[in-house]
Amino acid sequence: MFTSSSNESLDSNVLGVNYNGSVGFSFYHPYKALFSDDVKRVKWIDETHNNRYTLLFLSTAIRQQKDKYAYGYKFNAQRMKRQKVLLPVTKEGLLDWQFMEDYMKAKEQQILKPTIEKLCKHLIINNIIMGGGGKLSRTHWKAFNFTEVFTDIQRGKRLKKADHSEGTTPYISATALNNGVDGFVGNESGIRKFSNCLTVANSGSVGSAFFHQYEFVASDHVTQLKRDGLDKYAYLFMIPFINRLSEKYSFNREINDNRIKREKLILPSTDEGEIDFAFMSSFMKEVEQDILKTTLKFFKDRHIVNNPKIGGGGKMETLPRP
Repeated sequence: MFTSSSNESLDSNVLGVNYNGSVGFSFYHPYKALFSDDVKRVKWIDETHNNRYTLLFLSTAIRQQKDKYAYGYKFNAQRMKRQKVLLPVTKEGLLDWQFMEDYMKAKEQQILKPTIEKLCKHLIINNIIMGGGGKLSRTHWKAFNFTEVFTDIQRGKRLKKADHSEGTTPYISATALNNGVDGFVGNESGIRKFSNCLTVANSGSVGSAFFHQYEFVASDHVTQLKRDGLDKYAYLFMIPFINRLSEKYSFNREINDNRIKREKLILPSTDEGEIDFAFMSSFMKEVEQDILKTTLKFFKDRHIVNNPKIGGGGKMETLPRP
């Protein structure tokens, strides 16, 4: 429910931990909210780390204790102060704030990825190729050879599974899943490393294209597509168009080095007939903002970030360090 009332429980950027009703459930509240007396407000002892990511991590850890409590055995203030939660620590035994924040950011991106891909395909493929309107339909379009678009087109190098050494560098191969990542390796010789570029699968999931802002090892089943000076937004704009190569090629007709250099991309062009990378970048930045708005609603609807229907309350409580 919503209210216009105000009292001393009005707070924001806190967790609400139920000690009555749905005992043990915890929710993050970034907005200002009034809390009932059935829920305790919780923050980290060190308030410099009270951001949404660390609080979401803590919320998950607290929920792991909910099976211990019930309506007849409430999670009251005394029990809450005695309760311990398992949290990551550094080698020195201190709470690992950075790990918790990075982990939840990665989870957020994992959740956003399907939404981003779906919206990008809808906005670009349907709006351009299917003849939609808007800004995209009003710009100029022209076919450009791959060699005009990308200044560096290079295939990866064969690295047999048996030769993989254990490591943390992403290994990109011809899979349409996980942004093309087919494992992690530690090899430093007999390989080809790339970064800040696109890859397109030559075989396997032929035509699958991904952007890689990080350094990676490329297998011989993918080709690097790079142009110095491009930002990630211009690269992301081109992915749906490159993906359409899958309609032309297959496992029996791969995208070899000669074929890819003969391929063309239909892209926005300037009045002078040059590739309009600035437009592509600007457009994808707008798409990103639209996605963020959609995502906020998605989080609210799915109770991932917050749930305005859930109450919280009581006195402020802090959990002791484990």
